Amino acid sequence: MYFFSNRKPLAMLSLFCLTLIFTPVISAQDKEWRPVSPKEAAMKTSIVEPDADAEAIFWETRIDDSSSDELARNHYVRVKIFTERGREKYSKFDIPFSRGIKIKDIAARVIKADGTITEITNKDIFEREIIKAGKVKIKAKSFAIPNIEPGVIVEYRYREVIDGAGATGMELPFQKDIPVQSLTYYYKPYNKKEPSYQSYNFTDTKFVKDEKGYYLAKRENVPAFKEEPRMPPEDMVRPWIKLQSVGYEITGISNFSISFTVKDPSNPNKFWGAVSAENLGLLKYITSPNKEIKKVATEITASATSDEEKLRKLYEYVQAQIKNTSFDTSLSDEDRKKLPKIKELSDILKHKTASGQYIDMLFGAMTSSLGYETRVAFAGNRSKMFFHPEMTVESFVHPAAIAVLVGDKWKYFNPGMAFLPHGMMMWYEEDVWALLVGEKRYSWEKTPMTGIEKSTTKRTGKLKLTEDGTLEGTIREEYAGQPALINRLDIYEDSPTQREENIKAEIKQRISAAEVSDIIIENLTDSAKPLTYQYKIRVPNYAQRTGKRLFLQPGFFEYGVSPLFATASRKYDIYFHYPWSEDDDITILLPKNFALDSADTPPEVADKSNISQLKVSIGIDKTRNLLIYTRKFHFGGGGNTLFNVSAYQPLKTLFDAFHKTDSHIITLKEEAAK
Repeated sequence: MYFFSNRKPLAMLSLFCLTLIFTPVISAQDKEWRPVSPKEAAMKTSIVEPDADAEAIFWETRIDDSSSDELARNHYVRVKIFTERGREKYSKFDIPFSRGIKIKDIAARVIKADGTITEITNKDIFEREIIKAGKVKIKAKSFAIPNIEPGVIVEYRYREVIDGAGATGMELPFQKDIPVQSLTYYYKPYNKKEPSYQSYNFTDTKFVKDEKGYYLAKRENVPAFKEEPRMPPEDMVRPWIKLQSVGYEITGISNFSISFTVKDPSNPNKFWGAVSAENLGLLKYITSPNKEIKKVATEITASATSDEEKLRKLYEYVQAQIKNTSFDTSLSDEDRKKLPKIKELSDILKHKTASGQYIDMLFGAMTSSLGYETRVAFAGNRSKMFFHPEMTVESFVHPAAIAVLVGDKWKYFNPGMAFLPHGMMMWYEEDVWALLVGEKRYSWEKTPMTGIEKSTTKRTGKLKLTEDGTLEGTIREEYAGQPALINRLDIYEDSPTQREENIKAEIKQRISAAEVSDIIIENLTDSAKPLTYQYKIRVPNYAQRTGKRLFLQPGFFEYGVSPLFATASRKYDIYFHYPWSEDDDITILLPKNFALDSADTPPEVADKSNISQLKVSIGIDKTRNLLIYTRKFHFGGGGNTLFNVSAYQPLKTLFDAFHKTDSHIITLKEEAAK
């Protein structure tokens, strides 16, 4: 969520934090409770969704942006509880806030069907720290609600006050996690202007003029928002509004004039032109001639014979030879304050240390010094929004990479992101629109997507099966491309012990009886090599013994995995983050005197367009009594990762077939000893 401090942007509370804590954003300017009607008190089930655990009778937010000194938001919600799950959800409350936000006038009460009322008191409310990450601290006003049970009504109200902030950039969700009979926003804009906003994923709600300078936007009988597996980002499916205004930014001051840009959301060309002009100073800082940088860049690339080789050498140099303080887990906050100051980019070459942002800029300075046209790329983030340049919202793009023109194609580089291999971007920055800031003009380009041949998972298992069905042996997993990057970013800050515990927990999640030991992690910080996990495993009763037969699933890595799509129907499109491939090679030494009784190989599963394919091979080395199982799988061929909801049934059928193949069982039969 973004606000404007002194009519300028200020990140006050991240959406990430809001997803961690159930916090009804409640609203109204009421100083007293509103009366509860007999109909509300008598409700037995939800009006909007009959099987709901709870339902909001009304959910209101009143936003007062009329003052230049502060932004005020009043919240008021009334919820009816129907089930035990509803009781559990609403029995405890956290209202998160960060520095600059004041939470005032908290009130809550429970109303039973017989009219009995229990209210919380000030002594029931306490403040606690719920998140601390570096310099970011999120606190919460917390309290428990007494006497909640199915059939009661729970009401909450409170007030947020944010000094020096404005509502521009605020995001207003028009669907909640429970059904809502009446969902309302009141908005009093700054300077009595008519609201400026953009609506997403719905068109049936507008702000209309109301009383006392407020504008009203309202939806009725809104069903609960329910996540679906592999759905697009929430901002692409849940209805919401983003408040806007025309922005002004001073870009230069001289003795005789002041230059500034005007960001008018109603005109995409002028809007993004202004954004580009506003960031031109960053590009000039990077591309300004520097003899020392040019000298080092020339030395690094002296033996290179092609543009590709030159850029790779520069990339590997700045990523490997410059210590990246953004990913240095040994540095404390005090240590970071003592780091050498960077006045010009050539200072990085002297200190051999810099933040990820400065490492990117140094790379750009080096490419520019060698004569390559270099720009800063501000890209969309498709983990949050499928951005298009017609969307005039500056927060929808972010500095993502250094763009370098090679021949007639732009190449994108982000060496400041530790563990990111050369030639790739973060998955959510691939296949997105990017604004390339240039000195004379800006341009829009689509970033490339890493193919299935680079985002690979290779797994091997050298295993032994005993007569009682126990499976044991050594497993090796190798990750490259996007899977490797995601894993590295997930675990690099963890201690060695925590990494091992996480691996064990992940395996036991699908194989509860698994015993994991001797874990080795290799190439954790070397993006040029696959990230590798190796461990020993023992699974009692992996194969089921019935009389003289053992029933065995040879696809060990898919054992215990549930079907991806379980429901018969679906509401939202289907979205996979990136294309990928898997290659499994498993050998299982069979128990003495056991031989294959039934070991048919399942048929190949694929679609006509080769978007996906699964091919399994099962064989036997009779000399060594060794079962040989191979599996080759890919998905996202041709860069296809987003599918319309109308394709759900064929896609579900395809993944059900994958699951059936991966779960294939063979039979081993005990033979008489010879």
